[in-house]
Amino acid sequence: MSDKTIEDKLKWLGALYTSKGINELVKNGHGNGLALASLFYRHAIGDWGDLEDEDYQLNNEMLIKGGRILSAYQFEGVEIWIITEADRARTTALLPSEY
Repeated sequence: MSDKTIEDKLKWLGALYTSKGINELVKNGHGNGLALASLFYRHAIGDWGDLEDEDYQLNNEMLIKGGRILSAYQFEGVEIWIITEADRARTTALLPSEY
């Protein structure tokens, strides 16, 4: 088991943001903040969600090389993406249609 705290594991994500679409889902009772937080956490620990093996491998490479990282998850039946920018300044949860 790692000695890192949850805060340490999340640090590489930079600032966390949610899009208007995600905000509307939560505001309208679809999911909740804790469920969304758990998806940010999964992203932070390298669980890239519902991606093909190729995309998993690409994300793992981008961790080392510094490229953009994208995860895809089901958020109570709605697909959402979580994207960390290459410079690691921010990570955003959004709907694929908002990309």
